[in-house]
Formats: sequence, C-alpha cells, structure tokens
Amino acid sequence: MPGDVWDEPITAVPGVGPARAARLMRLGVASVGDLLQLVPRRHVDLRDTRPVAALVPGVPVTVVGRVGPVRWRPSSTAPHLWVGQASLTDDRGDSLELVWFARAPAGRRRPVRWPVTVVPGARVAASGRAEPAAGRGWRMRQPVLEPVDGAAPAAGSPTAGLPAPLHTGRMVPEYPLTKGLTQRLMRRMVQGALAYAAGRIPDPLPAHLRREVGLCTKEEALRWLHFPDDPEGLAQARRRLAFEELLLLRLAAGARRAQGARGPGWPLGAPGPVVQRWLEQLPFALTGAQRRAMAEIDGDVARARPMQRLLQGDVGSGKTVVAAYCLLRAAAQGLQAALLAPSDLLAQQHAATLAAWLRPLGISVGLLRGATPRAEREDLLSRLARGEPLVVVGTHALLQPSVPFRRLAMVVVDEQHRFGVRQRAALAARTRPPHLLVVSATPIPRTLALCLYGDLDVSVLDEAPPGRLPVDTRWVRPGRRAEVYRFLRREVAAGRQGYVVFPAIGDSDGDEEQEVLAAAARLVRGPLAGIPVGLVHGRVPADQQSETMARFRAGEIKVLLATSVVEVGVDVPNATVMVIEGAERFGLAQLHQLRGRVGRGQQQAYCFLVADPTTPQARRRLQMMRTTHDGFALAQADLQLRGPGELLGLRQAGLPDLSPLARHPDPDLLAAVERWARILLDAAAAAGGEAAGATGPATPPEYAALWEAVARRWRPAEGTYGGLGA
Repeated sequence: MPGDVWDEPITAVPGVGPARAARLMRLGVASVGDLLQLVPRRHVDLRDTRPVAALVPGVPVTVVGRVGPVRWRPSSTAPHLWVGQASLTDDRGDSLELVWFARAPAGRRRPVRWPVTVVPGARVAASGRAEPAAGRGWRMRQPVLEPVDGAAPAAGSPTAGLPAPLHTGRMVPEYPLTKGLTQRLMRRMVQGALAYAAGRIPDPLPAHLRREVGLCTKEEALRWLHFPDDPEGLAQARRRLAFEELLLLRLAAGARRAQGARGPGWPLGAPGPVVQRWLEQLPFALTGAQRRAMAEIDGDVARARPMQRLLQGDVGSGKTVVAAYCLLRAAAQGLQAALLAPSDLLAQQHAATLAAWLRPLGISVGLLRGATPRAEREDLLSRLARGEPLVVVGTHALLQPSVPFRRLAMVVVDEQHRFGVRQRAALAARTRPPHLLVVSATPIPRTLALCLYGDLDVSVLDEAPPGRLPVDTRWVRPGRRAEVYRFLRREVAAGRQGYVVFPAIGDSDGDEEQEVLAAAARLVRGPLAGIPVGLVHGRVPADQQSETMARFRAGEIKVLLATSVVEVGVDVPNATVMVIEGAERFGLAQLHQLRGRVGRGQQQAYCFLVADPTTPQARRRLQMMRTTHDGFALAQADLQLRGPGELLGLRQAGLPDLSPLARHPDPDLLAAVERWARILLDAAAAAGGEAAGATGPATPPEYAALWEAVARRWRPAEGTYGGLGA
C-alpha cells in the first residue's frame, strides 16, 4: 500500500534508537506495525480517582495531590534493602503515606536510582492499593507516580490528541517485557508509535462493511486497544481487530481452495454393490450422523472436482467407520486409497481394523512403516507403481515422492491438526488430485472450524452409537488415591481392564521418561502388585509399543500405564477404568479424549481425575469434566478458558498462528465473519477471481485493499498465499 506506515522500521518512531530496537526485537517487534499490534497482556483499571478521606482498603485507586520530600532509610530486616517514604497531600489537606522499597547494589549504601520521577512539591497522581497505616491515616506501598500538572500534550506536539496521563488514573496497559524494557517505557513507545502513524494507518475493511457489522476504524481500534477510556472501548477494539484477523484467514483459506481444486479429480459415481454389501455386514447399526456424513461424501466424490472435507466428531462417535467408507469408495472402483495416521502405533491399529473389515470383500490392505520387512515393502511399492487397487495405511511419510502411487484417488488423514494447509496444497498440486477427508480427533465448535478450515467442507458426527453408557467421571483428591486403585483391582478381578495415564513431567524427554518410570514402578510394587501391566510412552521404541498394545488388546495385559500417547485412536472395548494422575495439568479437550478410551463397550466405565488443583481455572475444568459429556460443549469451554492455541495445537505445522485477539471469538462475530467471507469470495468469483492477480483474486475495486491485506498477512507464513502472487 503506497504511503503505508505499517512496515517502516521501529526506529522511525521518535525515541526508539538502535538499542531499544534490539530489545524490542526480542519481543518480535521490528516495525511500526508490529509495535501497534503488540497486544497488552492486561489492563489495570486505575480510573477510580478519590480523595484520601474516601479510600477503601485493597481497592485499586488513584489519589491526586502534592508530594513532599522523599526520605530513605535502610531496612532493619534485609541487607541492601532501602525503604523510601514521602507524603502526598490532596486538595482537602488530607495526607497519604507513600512507601517504596529499593535494593542497593553490593558495595553501595543506598539505591542508585530512586523509583520516584517527580520533584518534591510537584502535583502528581499516585496509583495503587491503599491500606490503613499503623495508628491512623493511610499508606500506599509501591505506588505508581505520574506528574499531572501540564501533562496534556500541546497542540502540534508529536503526542497531541493521545491519552495523558499514561501510567495512572486510567485503564493502564501492561505489556510483555524483556530485559531492558519497563512498562513505563513500553507505554511511551506505543504512545509515540500511535502519534507517528496518526492519519496514515490504512483500513482494509470498506466503510459499508464496518457499518453493517458495527465496527470502528482500524486506527480507532489500535488506540483503544492500548489506551481505552473504558472497558467498552477496549471490547470494541478487540472485536474489530478479531473480526479483521479471522476474515483475512477465512478469505485466504477460501482463495486457496479455489486455486487448488481446479485440476481433474477422480469421480467415483454412486456406491456400488461392494459398498452396499459392506454396509449390510457391519455388526452394528450406523447412527443418523454417520449416514448423513456418508451422504455428504457421496455427493462430493461423484463430481470431478476433488472432495476436500473435514470430519469432526466426539470421542466414540464412529469416525473410523466413516473413514473406512471413504477408502472403500475408491478401492471398490479399482483405485488406490491411503490412510495417514499421526503415529506408528495408530497406523498399526487402523491397518488391523481395516483388514478385518475390507479383506473379506476382496480389498487388499497394506501397512507401510519404517519396520516393514524389506521384501514386503518392495512388493507393496511395486503394486502401487503398477496401479493395483489397494488401501495403504501409514504415517504422513506415505506422501513422500518415494512412495509411487499411480492411481491415488482417496486420502484420509487422521488427527487433522498435524496435517496442515501446506500438506493439503501438496496433494492438490498432483497432476490428478485425490479426494481428501481430514478427521479431527478434537471436537471444535462448528463456527470456529469454518474459519480455521475454510478450505474444507465440514461434516459433524454429533451422535453416539446406541447402547453406549456415559462414563462415570469422578474428581478425586490425592489423599484418596488408594481407594481408586482398590476399585481398579476389583474391576480387573471381574475380568475388565484399565489405564493409568501420567502427565508429561520434566524439562526434557529424559526427565519425563525417568518420572514416568518411577511412577510406574511405585504402582507395580504397591497398589497394582501382582497385576499384569504394560508401559508405553513417547520414548518407548515403536516395535515395543506395538507389542505392548497388542498384548493389551488381547487381554494379556490388564492395566496399561501410559502418557498421553494413548489420547487418540486406542480402542479396547474391555477397558472400563481410566485413572488420570495429575489431571489438573491437562486441558479439557485432552481430558475428554483420554476419557474416551473407556466406555467403548457395553459395560459401565469410570474415569478418575486424580488432582489437587491450585487455580480457579483448573478447578473449573475438573468440575466441567464431572458434569459434561458433550465434547463440543467442552471444546467451547476450552476455547473460552485457554484459547485455540492450546485447544487445537496451533503451533503445529500447517495451522495458522492467530493473534491473541482472535482466540476468544464469540459465535455472533464468527457468524459475521462467515457471512462476509461468502460475500467476498462470491464477488471475487463473479469478477473472475480464479485468475490470480498480484495482490489476490480479481475482485471489485472496493475490496482490493482487503485482498491485498490477505496476501500480506498470510504469504509470509505459507510461502505463497493460496498460490497467489510470487
């Protein structure tokens, strides 16, 4: 954008020299735009300004008055600690005692720099929490002081029109810091950046869009994000910036889909007799949600355009059956299909399940992994190269160029968050792109899924198979741990099986391994003595994990001790007890996935959350687990408590790194994002948007700045923006 101040170096801001710029770089701030988008960690509300006579103990407050001389004395309790005292007299003549603590460096008899930036007699605002002083009067410890006489910037000055004061008497922002930067300095630099960029901040959202959705301008949003007058202004700023962030993401995904799905696909037609025979022979009845998802898939694969669909469902909702249906739809037509699993352990389990279902129909199922014998591997690769109909199961390494699929018509990806947009783009770039079904192991609120996976259609499995009983979930304090293991022993004696899951502990894999081994040894010697147990965790070799899991499924191992490697995909219907040690260390979504490993048969199942939480948030998570079994409701709660950064693993390769502002979107905002995304994508298509321009699809002129913002925001993360531009 010509004249755009956004990308100017941070040193363009008055008062930011090379030394401060180097420190800001440690926070990821290199440009003016980076600093303006640095989201405060919180705001401290210091707007309550009152005289000394109206003070209330413990309430954040601001008192305005004149400060007296500062007196320093050494502390009587700690060496090198000094105590500073001064009085603040308000306009009514009442006084407030101000107290600071400062540490003097070794070899010095007093602090080098006093934490007071005003001279005696100056009129100042003091902010903090007041407390009754000994005897009579009031005291404020470690107050924040700021001069108030003449604090408003003069007209024409660099900071004219910007908020003053910055540090007291208002909603005060607090930023992430690094060595050499203080909150006072950060506020002054942000204030300087707002003044420097005033009138030059481009707004990619057209005025008519802002009016309809009820959004302020971008410049207003950035000012209110940092220095709001009240909580309502801060909420408006966050809503405006979250809308923009999510809309850019949604448009990038939609444009990427339009660019990537233009090659000829593999139209599969209607389901044939082989598919019908498989459905009739299933030993259980399909749910209505499974049938609906299969119908949506049938509609997709009947067309030449490759299917790109996300299947998400709660634990135990039958996602594996729908995935098998997709694979069979291709294999029954004499084509090749692949199932990509997130781990070697899960690949082996999927291969065993598919072989039991599909081989009686004459469909070959192969497993390709690092430990596959050489002769077997070469035979499998040879069959793929010849184009023989085949279903192959493996990890994401299946998509390496060394695996010579000749007629790959269907790809199913288990655990979507480890298979991102780059991998989807690689599939779409094939000469003849396959149909694609990606499966989410974590339920995601549908509106959020539409934004995060805008290049995919969404199918939801929101029903449990008939006959499944809700898992009886109990929160147990560590002091009652012995009762839990006595119960587990009784279930084992009755012919059942169980899990004990440990949290990831330690700063390194080696530390974690030793902690898990020690915890397992204590159980084997104590509460589980005499019971056949197995152990799996991230550092156990794949072959050993496979052997242990096979023995557990066969019933030889009665209790499986594990870390969260068993979080997804493990299916042992005879397991009825899940014990989660240190449950407060897990998020809601992860706890729900672990609970889903039991209750997969007809017997009543139990989940014990052994935890001693120390924060209100952790206690809320455990209470929700006790009372809620709906994975989508828990995912919505996890989104609000923790944000999708933890819910979805956004740091995993392929998924976008959302701004903190976009991590707690409300449903109404997401609905507005989806509505406008559809309007803009349709407008681009009508204007010939499938032909890429330098800044995005061909589009009506009023949306050109918005599409340019899409390209600028997402091209750096993806190498190209949806195939658009260089």
